[in-house]
Amino acid sequence: MTRHTSHRRAAAAALAWALPCACAEPAEHIYGARVTDLEFELCDPTMGIHPSTAVLDCEANPFVAGIGAETKWRVQTAGGPVAAFYAWATALATQPTGEHQYYAAAALKAVYLAAEADQDDLETVRLMAVAGYQSVLDQFPESISFDDTGTIPFRLATPAYRGIVELGERPRGGWALVPTTDAGEQAVHIGQDEPAPTDTPTTPAGAELP
Repeated sequence: MTRHTSHRRAAAAALAWALPCACAEPAEHIYGARVTDLEFELCDPTMGIHPSTAVLDCEANPFVAGIGAETKWRVQTAGGPVAAFYAWATALATQPTGEHQYYAAAALKAVYLAAEADQDDLETVRLMAVAGYQSVLDQFPESISFDDTGTIPFRLATPAYRGIVELGERPRGGWALVPTTDAGEQAVHIGQDEPAPTDTPTTPAGAELP
């Protein structure tokens, strides 16, 4: 997993850029596009959920040519949830990691909570976020990321578990939150409560996409 201290610093620096120059563009402008004005387009209900690469075929995605390691953190910081989703989903499609999957799911959750998709698509976006978080548990259970300092690692299974619950669903596959010695909670795999999915889920258990 890549340590991204420099990525976070680049993101903070991006916020201070006020005018375009020959060397770089402001954080809200990526590859010549104003990413803060992006609209979410539901091109495919599997995009942003490993192993789908559908986001690379989505015309609304400004990052179809790829996205750099520093650029995704700039977008995460200053681009808004729609741009963040396209950035992380593109990173996931081209380099599948638990970190990419987690942040793609988190961006979908943010799109849903902020109602930054068409009203008719919001329930589908919610289910996509749930499926993305579930993919972290199913496909990348040991994945980690780092805090804002870039020095303290944390496992992504726990916030992925919580993300599913916060969206009104139950994590699948025998996961549970257990107390930790520091009075916190940690998601652990305690057994298989149902058959593991053989393909990437696009909806949580018992739900159907509209």
